[in-house]
Amino acid sequence: MKRQLVVALLLFMLLWCPPSGGYSWAQTVEPIRCWRQASTGAVTIGETFTVTLTCAVVDVAESRVVPDESRLNVASIQMAPFEIVGGGHPPDLRRGARRFFQYDYQLRIISPDAIGRDVNVPGLAISYRVHSTVGGAASLEGRDLSYLLPPLPIKVLSLVPRDATDIRDAAAASFATAGALGSRASLFKGLALALGVLAAGLLVFALAPLARPAAGAGARAADRLPDRAVFHAAAAALDDVRGRVARDGWTDDTLAAALQVMRVLAAALIGHPRGERPLPADGTVPEGRLLVTDGWIRPRKVTLSSGVTADEATRAVAAGTHTAARAQRITGVAAGLAALTTALYVRTPARDAATLDEAVAHAISAAREAARERRWARR
Repeated sequence: MKRQLVVALLLFMLLWCPPSGGYSWAQTVEPIRCWRQASTGAVTIGETFTVTLTCAVVDVAESRVVPDESRLNVASIQMAPFEIVGGGHPPDLRRGARRFFQYDYQLRIISPDAIGRDVNVPGLAISYRVHSTVGGAASLEGRDLSYLLPPLPIKVLSLVPRDATDIRDAAAASFATAGALGSRASLFKGLALALGVLAAGLLVFALAPLARPAAGAGARAADRLPDRAVFHAAAAALDDVRGRVARDGWTDDTLAAALQVMRVLAAALIGHPRGERPLPADGTVPEGRLLVTDGWIRPRKVTLSSGVTADEATRAVAAGTHTAARAQRITGVAAGLAALTTALYVRTPARDAATLDEAVAHAISAAREAARERRWARR
């Protein structure tokens, strides 16, 4: 009795413990798995139905299962007593370490002896080999193996076969159907993206009028440039003048350019009318005018001029219609206008560079503060 137990233990160790000390993929993963499915469980004489063969094989770099598919195509396979009238082979699919292939067979039976009987679609033996990679690029081809599929019963002139365990109708979905649905989904996704882009474009065009200044009582109020754009342009132009002064000093040209910009700035601060003209077609800014660009969708380019003096700006402050901060900005710009006018037009000008620099710096600060104030007021 003890001898029999020892022999059984040795046999168990030889069968279940590999000599290499580990389990290979062949011991843990099925190299091939196949199944067949019929489109219906019961047919009449001469009725065509479909039998679908689906297989999943291991296909990785280390080991690859190669089935003999030449015996599975419609022209080679036999399924007597059923007659094969057609079929197909959808493209293969890959998921992880598995490759899936599928064959569709269209069958019918015309034998009168099959009426009222369960007729089996014959079993199928699928030959395959396992190719293993050894070392770097060497490949080892295994021996011929077979995978056996059991017969598939079909009832002739009955609801279901006698041996059926599931009477639910199976979905007639194949790889070809899945591929067609995937292509259709990609088409709809592209169409949805195109419609989304079109909708975004239409939304931009719909919102474009909102980017323009609000319409006033008349056409001139609607076409008038917003003060915020004037303040930004004035600050940029005075910055440019300051750069020229740093290079060439205070000359007649720099004084005239600074005075022109500060007059337009003062007119915008006190709400005085200013001359607005579209930029000429040749793109040349006329002498004595300030170029202002407004709008980000369809930008407008307009040149401005003004004849506001320091006295007019001072009287506007004295009227008491402005806030304290705005009145302080206007007073500083008025002082700068007076200093620039004196330096440019007095017969023996006393051009104090420090005073002129301070006047320009204050004007730049006033323009930027006024632009920020207009932006928050608009919000």
